[in-house]
Amino acid sequence: MVTGAKGFIGKNLIWHLRELSHVHVSTFGRDDDIKCLKTLLRDADFVIHLAGENRPEDPMAFAKVN
Repeated sequence: MVTGAKGFIGKNLIWHLRELSHVHVSTFGRDDDIKCLKTLLRDADFVIHLAGENRPEDPMAFAKVN
């Protein structure tokens, strides 16, 4: 599973991973329903966590999200 799937790194990583026939990729982004996260995590063998706040307007958002 890849979090931050719609970000620059996430999109490129997913593109590459989906080229591999033996890899199934599930994704989670900030627009996805948090209720699905538990199931996605349970079914995942690995999590690549790329979600996070990069350049927040409020510096406190960086600490809160990351």
